[in-house]
Amino acid sequence: MTPSPPASLLQQKVDKAVALLRRTLALYSPEQVAFSFNGGKDSTVLLQLLLTAVGGNKETGLKGIKSFIFTRKDDFPELLQFVAETNAQYSLGLEFMDSADFKAGLESYLSKTGVKAIVLGTRKDDPNAGDQQVFCPSSDGWPPFMRVNPIFDWTYHDVWTYLRSIEAPYCSLYDHGYTSLGGMNNTSPNRSLMRGDGSFSPAYLLGEAALERAGRASFQLPRPLPPNNMGRLAAPTSHPIKEHEGFTAALVIVGDELLSGKVSDTNTTFLCQELRSIGCEVVRVAIVQDNVEAIAEEVRRHSQVDVLITSGGVGPTLDDVTMEGISSALGRPAEQDPILQGRLCAVFGPDITPNHLKMAVAPSGCTTVIDVPGNKFPLVKAGENIYVLPGVPHLLRQKWQVVKDLLLKARPAEPFLNKIFRLSLYDETKIANALNQVHKENSSSGVNVGSYPVSDQTDGAKILVSLDCKKQDALEGASARMRELLPPGSIISEQQDVRSLDMRARHLVEKKNSH
Repeated sequence: MTPSPPASLLQQKVDKAVALLRRTLALYSPEQVAFSFNGGKDSTVLLQLLLTAVGGNKETGLKGIKSFIFTRKDDFPELLQFVAETNAQYSLGLEFMDSADFKAGLESYLSKTGVKAIVLGTRKDDPNAGDQQVFCPSSDGWPPFMRVNPIFDWTYHDVWTYLRSIEAPYCSLYDHGYTSLGGMNNTSPNRSLMRGDGSFSPAYLLGEAALERAGRASFQLPRPLPPNNMGRLAAPTSHPIKEHEGFTAALVIVGDELLSGKVSDTNTTFLCQELRSIGCEVVRVAIVQDNVEAIAEEVRRHSQVDVLITSGGVGPTLDDVTMEGISSALGRPAEQDPILQGRLCAVFGPDITPNHLKMAVAPSGCTTVIDVPGNKFPLVKAGENIYVLPGVPHLLRQKWQVVKDLLLKARPAEPFLNKIFRLSLYDETKIANALNQVHKENSSSGVNVGSYPVSDQTDGAKILVSLDCKKQDALEGASARMRELLPPGSIISEQQDVRSLDMRARHLVEKKNSH
């Protein structure tokens, strides 16, 4: 019999919370248990978990479990409306109490109802969590009751992933940038979610969970954010790449399979061709192991380039560690991104596992998720200029089209042009002086000169001479000079704007020093 796949990490938390609630109802009768419902996201999660635990529905409600809420004068109208709608929808029988004297009100409520345990939405990251646990007696000086915290070990992102996965209704304020609800006098939309037009993204799109309460007047960061909090690359520890003028790019290709020779690297050739076609000069390509530190060190070396593209290492297995490496280079924790988490939940539904959710890991607080037409899995941009692509060639090419469009809009540049001279000579020493002279006369105009020995060509060519430049007039001038200086009768043919020597010459270019 095939064993069932492991449940997702969130599903495990859901199961644990439901089991805890059922254990509570085994220790106390339903009439001795009360549910504190304030209309916030955490108590909305609790309502759904309680319904699951007792087998309740809109008709039966919570089957004897009492519900209460403490209201205050500055409650948001949207919050009170959601509470009223939920109360009616699920037949909660909410008891509304004034929070002017919370302690006295709670003592009176417990005395008249006989409630012994209260189900709360406290999470360990909450400011009032203190040293609480899932079962925790009330504090000294307070009326005696058992605090039950079923979602104590849940994260902010867990809350939103769960609510959205079950399509549970929630207070409309969360769709307008509010991430933590207090009163109207001390709560504003979270500025971390502000869009360019001044509106706000929904709460579930908050990237940095530590900023959950940033809309509260009393908010203070629980820990300092890293200094490169906009996702800029930290300074390289060694061997930074040389600075280049113009529009530059670097590639970090990840995979032990490439370094061992088990798999051919076709992505580098494709990306280099594509980048040059939009006027972007590739100044470095590195192939690194599936190792967090190796990836991080290589990414750090590229702080001077305009675009950094990684390929590979973004799957669900243990050797897929590219996101962890990028996170380390950016000085950010590697955490499950809520948007990626939501996309994966939408794709895999109830069959999602921890292995799937590994693909939601990204640098915290500086990740941009970009839709890819025809692909359920989005493009990920880390920091300001790092585009993370898969290693599978056809998937890389699909996502590259989105990157290409973004780069063309953000940084339009003239493409590289080229002229190829196919020569019958096989001895490069006979053309070295000509190449040196053309380079000397035209390098200031941006003309690059190269020579590449080849073999087994259908036209008998032995050497390919290449001239590259973004300026058509400079390229034409250099080409005319090259014709003058090459040995008479050595040119078989000329080619214009060749994308790949492999494609036109129908043979791999040999390494010049292979002999």
